[in-house]
Amino acid sequence: MCAPLLCAQEQGRRRLDVPGTVPHDAPPIAPKKHLGVKGITEPDEPEHPTPAATDFRDARYGLSFHVPAGWNFEKQDGQLSNFGVDVRSTTRKLDVRGVATINYNPYPVSTFAGATFYYSVTPRSDAASCTAQAVKTPMKPESDLRISGLPFHHGRDQHGNVCTESRDEVFTAMHGKSCLRFDLVVNTFCAQSSGAMEVSSQQLGDIDTRLASILDSIHLDLK
Repeated sequence: MCAPLLCAQEQGRRRLDVPGTVPHDAPPIAPKKHLGVKGITEPDEPEHPTPAATDFRDARYGLSFHVPAGWNFEKQDGQLSNFGVDVRSTTRKLDVRGVATINYNPYPVSTFAGATFYYSVTPRSDAASCTAQAVKTPMKPESDLRISGLPFHHGRDQHGNVCTESRDEVFTAMHGKSCLRFDLVVNTFCAQSSGAMEVSSQQLGDIDTRLASILDSIHLDLK
């Protein structure tokens, strides 16, 4: 027989040998890392997006911006886009001079359908009509924003037949005698009959950030 204290220590050692128990002096167990799921909680990016990134410049209006890799670009509407369908506050005099659209789907199992950046100009405009493009119904006025040092009016619109299918952030400002306009459009479709996952606010935020990066790259010659 052993002394009571030694017996207790020996029993304690035996108890620690039982499968599933953890010694008191064992190092703490690190928490499990929750890995992102491509296409759902993190974007599914192509390994080599094409076309390559490019810079666009419109010498006529002294404006340039950066188009990221994986975005198609055209200098007019109709090939990659349909401005008249995507936006609801336009004028007949408006001239679409640059269109960039993402050519892959970073969230393929969601209801995301596309993102398009429009650059357009209304020649020989005036301040009132230029402002109206961004704030007049159906636009919802938002806080103004400075782009390349120039204050732009900002409005938001969203619409659809069954669900929200188009979201449009509009920015307008007078530059000389012309009204510059930028539209950041996100298109989705309705999940009810498709079986796709409803696009999440996190996913929409990521798409908005991509469009905003083009807006942030704009440079204006303000001489």
